[in-house]
Amino acid sequence: MEVVAAGSLPAEEDPAEDECAVCGDGGKLICCDVCPRVYHARCLTPAQGEQLKLLAAQDDDWWCPHCVRVSRVGFVMQRILSSRAPKRTVSSLLYDFVSDPQHDREEHWEAIKEARAGTAEGPG
Repeated sequence: MEVVAAGSLPAEEDPAEDECAVCGDGGKLICCDVCPRVYHARCLTPAQGEQLKLLAAQDDDWWCPHCVRVSRVGFVMQRILSSRAPKRTVSSLLYDFVSDPQHDREEHWEAIKEARAGTAEGPG
């Protein structure tokens, strides 16, 4: 996990974005260790902030909320797709998963699209 001030590194050395993924402002930002997204600590939920403090104390990698969501969605989709159930049942499970009311928000659909792209590629 890295905390940086927006624009503190030359553009060619800094893969991170310059603006918080939540509010769009610059300033003191926390870099995701998986993707180029950055966040203000104040823009995270209290639970995410507590997790961030624990990880900072242990010097562990920090996954932003988007990367955590994509990882979870990808895991669930992979489990459904690798099921030994008949294709009709797998289709029904996938439909139920993506039509769940918790996926009504746009960012959830973006996570589903990214996870789908990852599962379509198959194992490495």
